[in-house]
Amino acid sequence: MKIERLLAIIVYLLNHGRISASTLAQRFEVSIRTIHRDMEAINRSGVPIVSYQGNGGGFEIMSGYRLSHQILRKEELYSIIAGLKGIQSQWSDQSIVGTIDKMRNLLHRTETTQNWNEDELILDLSPWGNNNDEKQTVVFLREAIQSRNVVHFEYTNSQNITTDSWAEPGSVVLKGSHWYLYGYCKNNEKHKLFRLSRMKKLVISNITFDRELVPYDAATIEKKWLLEGKTINLLLRFQSNVRGRVEDSFRDGHIRYNNDESLTVEVVYPEDDWVYGMILSFGEAVEVIEPLHIRDIICKKAKKIWENYTKKEC
Repeated sequence: MKIERLLAIIVYLLNHGRISASTLAQRFEVSIRTIHRDMEAINRSGVPIVSYQGNGGGFEIMSGYRLSHQILRKEELYSIIAGLKGIQSQWSDQSIVGTIDKMRNLLHRTETTQNWNEDELILDLSPWGNNNDEKQTVVFLREAIQSRNVVHFEYTNSQNITTDSWAEPGSVVLKGSHWYLYGYCKNNEKHKLFRLSRMKKLVISNITFDRELVPYDAATIEKKWLLEGKTINLLLRFQSNVRGRVEDSFRDGHIRYNNDESLTVEVVYPEDDWVYGMILSFGEAVEVIEPLHIRDIICKKAKKIWENYTKKEC
């Protein structure tokens, strides 16, 4: 609908500043002529649009303009509250508590909440078990990010190599069920992710940094993850009794359901200890079909496990 597109354009301009008509047309999948008409409509509605001509020109909302809370629909406020409560489940932050209260206040002031069930959508991002240490690490790193101080820690990578690491922190990232620090690694001079559970003896140094960090982009990082190491095309067959775990672990497009109720999974991963551990975690319920060298590695590791248990009485 046109009204939804106009609201989306306003928010996009507020977040990105000056944008060319061609970029807006591509972003919202309309013609440049339509974008010009939309700008006129937005301006008539009271949102001050400024037009710039020539190289580097485009449309921009006048500096200092802010949206009224009335731009948010009731359902959007509900979603914001659910998201904030999800973040709060990972660490205690009084500013988040205060923001949730402000959102609730907007609902009471602007919309009827008679049919609102706050527990209709719950985002519980906390892992099973106690994670107080990790919560404290997240708070600690956020302080370093805000003060732009270099952090120092011991880091053990997936190859079990421990290094004395220095990093310029940029973001704390929750990916899957794990927390990471994204920043510039001064040891190897590149941006990377550090898994918090592998960081030990973390301290905030007195060294500050001015570097503008490359923004975190999940797609780019995953592409690098696949390209940096040797990748393998895994073909795995799972027994039906682990169907739930298989569906939790792999995307639908990678799973084939067989007539005998077994499941076949074809997926591409970098070859490392994580892959071996992932396969072994399914125990006797998985068989490596291809590649043969991975089948051989898993066979040898399974034999080693058997030897560990047969050295002495169970």
